Amino acid sequence: MTKAMKKQPFFLPFGGCRGRCVFCNQRAITGVDEVPSPQFVSSILKNLTEPVEVCYFGGSFCRFTFEKIKEYLDAVVNDAPKGSRIRFSTYPGDLQNKKLRSMVLSYPIACVELGIQSLDSEVLSLCRRETDPVAILENMVVLRDENVPLSVQLMIGLPGQTVSSSIYDINKIAEIKGESEWQFRLYPCLVIENTELYEMMNSGEYTPLTVDEAVKWGGRVIDVATSLGFTPIRAGLQESEMLASQVRGGPHHPALGELMFSESIIRKLIRLNPKGPWVLPSSNMSKFTGHRGYGLNRLAELTSMPEKEVAEKLTFFPAH
Repeated sequence: MTKAMKKQPFFLPFGGCRGRCVFCNQRAITGVDEVPSPQFVSSILKNLTEPVEVCYFGGSFCRFTFEKIKEYLDAVVNDAPKGSRIRFSTYPGDLQNKKLRSMVLSYPIACVELGIQSLDSEVLSLCRRETDPVAILENMVVLRDENVPLSVQLMIGLPGQTVSSSIYDINKIAEIKGESEWQFRLYPCLVIENTELYEMMNSGEYTPLTVDEAVKWGGRVIDVATSLGFTPIRAGLQESEMLASQVRGGPHHPALGELMFSESIIRKLIRLNPKGPWVLPSSNMSKFTGHRGYGLNRLAELTSMPEKEVAEKLTFFPAH
């Protein structure tokens, strides 16, 4: 088995952003106040000894100037250990420009993460995001046809968003993905201090999800995504003291991602074999026994079976 390359993240809060989404306060989420320069990136990479996956997260990487983008990419090629690769997040339409796309793809790109969040034009409008889902999908086709390694980022609990619209989104993206191997991230909409969404919540315009609602919504989306061939790489935000101190509403829970994955596995089990028995690798055991037995309780609830009977129908085998 090939050893996974260690990630070296650099957070570029609001870097390249043309506006500010109602839910967004990247400084609070990342704990980074200023966008690090390409020179700073180089100074860090020069001290590494093993190849890494350099990740540029936050903002919209390909909305920097052409020259600035090249500087960030050159920092990796010139100063990171040989064999290092690059991952960055950007808005779906940012690589539509052929000259920019050709330049970027001439570098060792591990993955381009597309910050889609939603394909519902009303939701996008309420979030102060660009509102043309057709253009988003067309741009994704361009990247797919050039075999760009992609990851898609979606959110749940946005203003005006519903579970059914989330399911529609992932199905629509899957139509474009086809047999391609794309990754997938799912984030909850949290209410962060000093955002427009915070004001919307206080005025009664917006009601955030509860933890339970987010777990069930997120688990359903992850189940659909994995059934369509997406590889989930994260659910929920990275927990930090900074984030915890800034959240004012919404499904903030340190194990939210784990609970979403538990929900998704339970849904898959029922979908494939409604009444059991079920056999799983032992690596999944905590998803049933952890968090006060959430998985067992939920499986019993959805199958209308006693929890003891559900437990007897679950078998875990050692994962190699």
